[in-house]
Amino acid sequence: MDVASGGQMLPRRHVLVANGRVTAVSASPIQAPSGALTVDGPGVLAQGFVDTHVHGRRGFDVMRPGEVEPLSLDLLSQGVTGFLPTIVAAPPNELAAALSAASGDPRGARVLGVHAEGPFLSPDQPGMFPPDAFHDYDRALWRDMQNAAASPICLMTVAAERLTRAQVENLRADGVTLSLGHTDASYEEALAAFDAGVTRGTHAYNAMRGFHHRDPGAVGALLDRGDIDAELILDGLHVACAPARILAATRTTGRIVLVSDSVPPAGCPPGDYPWAGRRLRVDSDSIRLPTGRLAGSALTLDAAVRRAARWLDASPAAALHMASEAPRASIGLDPGGLRAGVAADLVLLDPHLHPRMTLVAGVVRWRRMRPKHCANAPSGAD
Repeated sequence: MDVASGGQMLPRRHVLVANGRVTAVSASPIQAPSGALTVDGPGVLAQGFVDTHVHGRRGFDVMRPGEVEPLSLDLLSQGVTGFLPTIVAAPPNELAAALSAASGDPRGARVLGVHAEGPFLSPDQPGMFPPDAFHDYDRALWRDMQNAAASPICLMTVAAERLTRAQVENLRADGVTLSLGHTDASYEEALAAFDAGVTRGTHAYNAMRGFHHRDPGAVGALLDRGDIDAELILDGLHVACAPARILAATRTTGRIVLVSDSVPPAGCPPGDYPWAGRRLRVDSDSIRLPTGRLAGSALTLDAAVRRAARWLDASPAAALHMASEAPRASIGLDPGGLRAGVAADLVLLDPHLHPRMTLVAGVVRWRRMRPKHCANAPSGAD
């Protein structure tokens, strides 16, 4: 089979996994120990996908204690081996409850930390959320959030106009990756935030001041700063193909990070569902408020990979990189690459980039023949 690593495709490779880690990647056959799992046929082996922006799916909501665990099982069918449960702005007691319960099932995708989408965001760019949920940076609240978190808050979406440079630097000193989003910042304010240590953009183009040739806004700053990592929701609704390609073309050392931004009603039958104090309507391809405004997405990360290959003119290996190594690197983790020594968190895909098998720590946790249901997450396969 072919191996995708570092944005390149290595043809006809043999991979050996032992004790939860990749121990060899070779162009020559490897003598496998007795009883080892053997996978034959055409396909691509890659590092498992990492979703750094996911609120829930199939009715599971990371804001409800106890539901990160079944979500971690459900994500396996997308080839996801690691994720950041993404909490939203809420009253302090609800934030604390969600943070204290942010741990996954040991048979599922790994919880790599938490993404806090707020509450230090702009009421002028609320997206689907109520504007009064956002406020200026509060050091005491931030400390309470840290103390409550069962998994470290490693990523936080912030509005440039809600924090001073010193506050950005303090958050960075706490080991948090900062991402610009839900912001009405001007071009100059956004550039100042990047200079202070903000290194990502959250769902690029969405919930930020748009581009105008005399007022470039936060979108203009993101396009101008090719060293900044940028999330993309490639569902065909949040961002059209042309601006997605433009953003990708402007990245220099920065990365495109594919995310789902999926919300709890994603993957459920058409109808009306409550979430985050709002009523959301699910149809065949979107999730919206009654006003028609988009409210998160129904996207899966494997579908985002396939669309990246088509819409961004990316090679299959480059598209896979956007969902595996790029998100890891963007939150300060070892980007890995499929090489000896890395954890055997892997996805095997067919030639059309549909997941066939997902392994976590070298153990097969999901196979494609298993059915998917909205009401129950799939069980792991040992």
